[in-house]
Amino acid sequence: MRLGIILGYRLKDDGTMTKRLMKRCELAIKYIEDFGLDKLIVSGGVANEHTNVSEARLMKDYLVKRGLDPDFIIEEDRSMTTWDNMEFSMQIAKERNYDVSCVVVITTVDHYLLSYNTVKICKEYINNKDINMVFYTDTVDNPDE
Repeated sequence: MRLGIILGYRLKDDGTMTKRLMKRCELAIKYIEDFGLDKLIVSGGVANEHTNVSEARLMKDYLVKRGLDPDFIIEEDRSMTTWDNMEFSMQIAKERNYDVSCVVVITTVDHYLLSYNTVKICKEYINNKDINMVFYTDTVDNPDE
């Protein structure tokens, strides 16, 4: 099975997605078109105290408007950090008994430029030699607009 996970990004104070988060959704669509996925988890909770909607909800709404089947997308709406994104998303996979032989982590390049290493976090959480992990990202940095 090939499972995709889109890593969330804090929403704007008005409760809308940033260009960075929309870019991650667009990357997921491109990956699905080019390589296919069996399921997609959108991962992100309510990290902005000025909003009452989760990043996962807005990502799912965005992706459905762009043509993805709502049943293809699973919302993980508790996470507040990158570690949470991986932990809670993999918990969902385990609870649903998915045979996860390949995890595709979809994010933007800025995740690699932060003070922590997203690849290391994801790998340390999964820590399973039987799972192949693929990172799918863009090649240019994006504004926070």
